[in-house]
Amino acid sequence: MGVTAPQDKWLKVNGLKLHYLDWGNHLGQPVLLLHGFLGQAHVWDEFAVKISQTYHVLALDQRGHGQSQHAGEETYGLDDHFADLSGFIELLELKNLILIGHSMGGRNALFYTACRPECVDKLILVDARPAESSRSTSALKDILNRSRPCYNNLEELVVEARAAYPYLAAETCRKLVAHAFRETADHRLIPTYDEMMKETLKQSGYYLEDLRPFLESITCPTLLVRGEESPFLSREEAKDMLRRMRKAQLAEIPSATHLPVQENLSAFMEALRLFLHPIKFGGIS
Repeated sequence: MGVTAPQDKWLKVNGLKLHYLDWGNHLGQPVLLLHGFLGQAHVWDEFAVKISQTYHVLALDQRGHGQSQHAGEETYGLDDHFADLSGFIELLELKNLILIGHSMGGRNALFYTACRPECVDKLILVDARPAESSRSTSALKDILNRSRPCYNNLEELVVEARAAYPYLAAETCRKLVAHAFRETADHRLIPTYDEMMKETLKQSGYYLEDLRPFLESITCPTLLVRGEESPFLSREEAKDMLRRMRKAQLAEIPSATHLPVQENLSAFMEALRLFLHPIKFGGIS
């Protein structure tokens, strides 16, 4: 049986203490969820509950995010995330894996699947851009420029987040930011992620490795998901990804920008039904 609240668990991988959420149902096919840049594992909570009766759902706080250990300067590259994913999956002996990643997590999932195709049964990339574009870099800069190192209260965060993601319901937004920030001794809120990641990104000129050459190495069935109004992954970029991949299909989520799972969960679930075998979902809505 799936549960509404996951267990908090930790695992030491590559010298770092990584935190993850586990919704139980260990007899089910494993589903590993990877959040985006500056996100954390709880962004998947509402979605995870819906599929945890059928699947063994885990959500990882990637290094420097959420409750996972901060790695320090210049140790947040693609290879670092790949090593973490490889170690995490091997230590937990996850087989026949369904790998779902959003944005940065999608890039990490893409790279892992290309390098370890035998480990992944199905891949779902959510608004994950494979390469740089001026439009997506501008959108990223805008989000980072909006963010502040501390806030006075939760409502300040909710207002800022909903300005960036207008389709996000207020209550969903409140839950997301509550998990992404912690209270200090003077009752201010600061992010759980490592601020060094933002500085390193800025110093690199917002450099992003081009993963398009790896798309042809992905042999498993793949679902590409984008929000219809996403500033990060354009329809043209998504269609280019389709042309490069062997078994990919595209789902565009209406009334959604860069967080299609959280902004329009019902439409995302429907897209997933069409991608995964419908019998597996049974009566889940």
